Amino acid sequence: MPNLLPVLLPWLVALGLLALPSNRNARAWWIWAPLVVVALLGFGVEAAFDAESNDGLSYIVQAVCAAGFGLTAIWLLGAGLARRCRALGIVLVALAFAAVSLLAFAVSPAGEQMRDLSGREPLLLLYLLLFWIAGGLVYAGALNLTGRMCRKRFTRVRVSLRLPFWLWVMWIVAGGLLGGVVTLVSGSHFDWPDFAVGSVVLTLVSFGVILPFLILSFACPFYRDRLKSLLRLPPPETASAAATPLPVAERQVASP
Repeated sequence: MPNLLPVLLPWLVALGLLALPSNRNARAWWIWAPLVVVALLGFGVEAAFDAESNDGLSYIVQAVCAAGFGLTAIWLLGAGLARRCRALGIVLVALAFAAVSLLAFAVSPAGEQMRDLSGREPLLLLYLLLFWIAGGLVYAGALNLTGRMCRKRFTRVRVSLRLPFWLWVMWIVAGGLLGGVVTLVSGSHFDWPDFAVGSVVLTLVSFGVILPFLILSFACPFYRDRLKSLLRLPPPETASAAATPLPVAERQVASP
């Protein structure tokens, strides 16, 4: 029998995050729904297109599944991360996503092949680490910018339409920075036209991975609050208090 511990390790990490005090709620267990959806879609694509004979497609599918674990981590940690200042919160969300996603990818078959190739390409692991950190910054930045645009009015449609745009903007920024690093480190020429097309593909894939988590957040009040925390929207009571004017008598008392 093969050793199943590496395969189960990302699932055990998600289970451990559910044991945090902020997640001790029966509704928190609904996080398995989008994670299982992403995993099943990945297995379905691998089976339909015979990914075992196509290394490129296999890498993409397993990276998508690994990103699902990263999003699970930031959805389960969203309440604690939202209490930090904006810049620190973005960094912590990005690092949480990168750490769990990289772990999930490292124990996958694609990760094992990457480790074998790293003996011939020493910089491969560095590029892989930079990619997952960039992915975390893309998600954290896009959620933050989407929240700024939805601060006055939070609706499902507004979030669903604005998030893809900001994912694309963040991939352009992160990809440009990564392209500069690759050019400086390896001295090779970076293909910018291909990157422009690739940024659109990355945006579509990124939004496809986060979409099941958005649907869960729209349907479940527990995770709707988590989404609002990741968007850094004010709590409902704070927003309503700010929007409600003081009565005339209170304004007179409050005035000097």
